[in-house]
Amino acid sequence: MSEVSPESTDAAHKGPLKRQLNNLFFNLWSFGSNSLVAWTATRMGIDIISTPKVRLFNTENPHHRVFRGPRNLEPGIFKEVSESVDSEPMEIRLDFKIGEDETGLSVDEVEEIFANYATFKTDHRAVALLDIVGFSKHTPEAQASQLSTLEFALNIAEESCKQKGLPVEMRRSTTGDGFYIWNRKTGPDADVALFVLLKLFLTYYSGLKRAITEKNAAPDIRTAASVGSHYSFYAPGRDVLYTSDEYIVGDVTINVARLIGKTNTHQIVIGAFKRPGLPGEPEYNPERIIEAASNKLQEFHGMPLFGSPVQRFASYITGPKREDGRYKKQKMRVVDKHGFEHICYNAKVNVFLDGDDPYYIGLQHADLFGKKTV
Repeated sequence: MSEVSPESTDAAHKGPLKRQLNNLFFNLWSFGSNSLVAWTATRMGIDIISTPKVRLFNTENPHHRVFRGPRNLEPGIFKEVSESVDSEPMEIRLDFKIGEDETGLSVDEVEEIFANYATFKTDHRAVALLDIVGFSKHTPEAQASQLSTLEFALNIAEESCKQKGLPVEMRRSTTGDGFYIWNRKTGPDADVALFVLLKLFLTYYSGLKRAITEKNAAPDIRTAASVGSHYSFYAPGRDVLYTSDEYIVGDVTINVARLIGKTNTHQIVIGAFKRPGLPGEPEYNPERIIEAASNKLQEFHGMPLFGSPVQRFASYITGPKREDGRYKKQKMRVVDKHGFEHICYNAKVNVFLDGDDPYYIGLQHADLFGKKTV
């Protein structure tokens, strides 16, 4: 007779409790019309703050914990958040305890399920937009092939970053003719890692374009990236306890979307941004994050690229040549279709191989005459 482990017994009794709680949250979520803002455990069950999303996003000067941090709040902060969003908490009795009682659920277990129904704001995160040029002109079969090629290069780039120990957990969402990509991890190091991943993607993708013989399987692309704020939300389900389907929208996604509309085929554009560094360190801007990512790329020297080892990477912001022979990192001003101005930079990635021709990725400054510079 086989023995039953304590872990399997624990999972067997906790599963129904988690499903019960998830069903409660799903009903309060009301098919996405509401956001579950916060919760706190009580002696008899759980108190929950829920508010319509329309009201939530129109709240003036919301409490800083409305969109940030864990959703489990201590009673004092819970009361302040409730008043901030003008929503009375709901008192719900449960037939099990939340906390240290082994017959119930832990705070972390409740938090993990609750987070699927909440809305979060991130002040600084790197996001890139990869756009296939002329995508709508191709057949559905060609479109599927093209997106698969992009996905393949992205997956290889992510795995390469993880093998080097970089803090990367890539997320992506399709735009129909490309992908938004971002790092689930946050912080300056995570943003630098996303730029490393982006440069590796462009490298692998260039290799695929050179190697693939099928017509249109590796199409021309254009790339925009920046760092900024956004909201995150998820796609929960009544029968799904945990979800990794994350969606983001905010200043940074709007910015790269507007930039991509003015980005040329093969071009790499970096939006102008400033984000705090680690305590005691200077802030990051496009120049510094490109430099930091370039330093990290030194760890990838010697990696094989379709049979040829990489000798070195060179990535930089372009600009006109000065009288002293050096190059100015030139800002560019573009006006989107709505009449809004955006400041950005043009970037290049050059990859030198041992035994094969180099990859020159992106456009030179001289290729951009006609764009207004500042």
